Amino acid sequence: MSGRLVRWLLSLGAAGGASKPSTPRLTIVRHHRVYADGARALYHLGVSERMLAGQLAALAKADLVPVSVAEALQRVEKGVAGHHVAFTFDDGYADNVTRALPVLARFGARATFYLTAGLMEERRAPWWDELANALERATTPVASIEWGGSAVALDVRTGAGRAAALRALLPLLRVVPAEQHARLAALRAALGVTDRAPCEFADWAQAKAFVSAGMEVGAHTLNHPFLTLLSPDSQRREMADSAALIREKLGCGTPGIAYPNGDHDAATVSAARAAGFAYAVITRSGDVVPSTPRWELPRRPLTEGACTGPLGFSARMTLAETRGAFDALRKGRAEAST
Repeated sequence: MSGRLVRWLLSLGAAGGASKPSTPRLTIVRHHRVYADGARALYHLGVSERMLAGQLAALAKADLVPVSVAEALQRVEKGVAGHHVAFTFDDGYADNVTRALPVLARFGARATFYLTAGLMEERRAPWWDELANALERATTPVASIEWGGSAVALDVRTGAGRAAALRALLPLLRVVPAEQHARLAALRAALGVTDRAPCEFADWAQAKAFVSAGMEVGAHTLNHPFLTLLSPDSQRREMADSAALIREKLGCGTPGIAYPNGDHDAATVSAARAAGFAYAVITRSGDVVPSTPRWELPRRPLTEGACTGPLGFSARMTLAETRGAFDALRKGRAEAST
């Protein structure tokens, strides 16, 4: 029995079990891109516009209309009992402006948008888009590369081959920025790719729509590095300079930061606090309660697969995921695999 079917069956029992918590509990939902309906990206990093609308409709019906992280944290700090939901969107893609904002407005929802300010300013694509672009535009589709002592044979003539190459190469790009750039250049050379990936992030004129729509804007560093691979001073600069650039371009403060890839350690937390951020979000799944450390706030992914049952989109599964109904199931499977 597939995991999706198991979750769908479990959601039948969870549908009516949503009593209001007697203390504050906050679920922060983690999103990235919002694709056009039917779009199929090689590195699918988000949900469709229709899926986002379905999620918001389900939450609105359950009286869980999302707000920004800063607003939700105020509720938690004031001791407002109940389950609160905040939506977040990482990176700063233009589709957050053209697709996410209209859908959020339709349901009276708010969200926090964490912007990778340096890449936006320089109009550079992030490393994962450079990777996908190289695999999709290869003119020498059969090749081999060696990164850091790991040899990878590539055959990207088919969609399955490109997906396999993506899975093999993604973990090998968890390196410092200079080495990351060198490895991507070597990959383009091996595959015969001369064009760089286009930057699909919003420009500053577009990003002003986040502010005018009443959304919270947060920082996501300048260049989206793996922060724990950098020195403490470099970490602080990536975070503080990102906030300064956003303030210069959009005229707004950035109460919080999302650590890129969720990558952080004690030095990262110290750097975030020193840079003046009131909170930081990570990628570990879970909920926020009054005692949760403010610079390590967990977030839940709400992927298309998580919200899809045997018959398509499932509002019931969406609510169950948001409420953490499957946490014990996933923990049990993780422990069984170790």
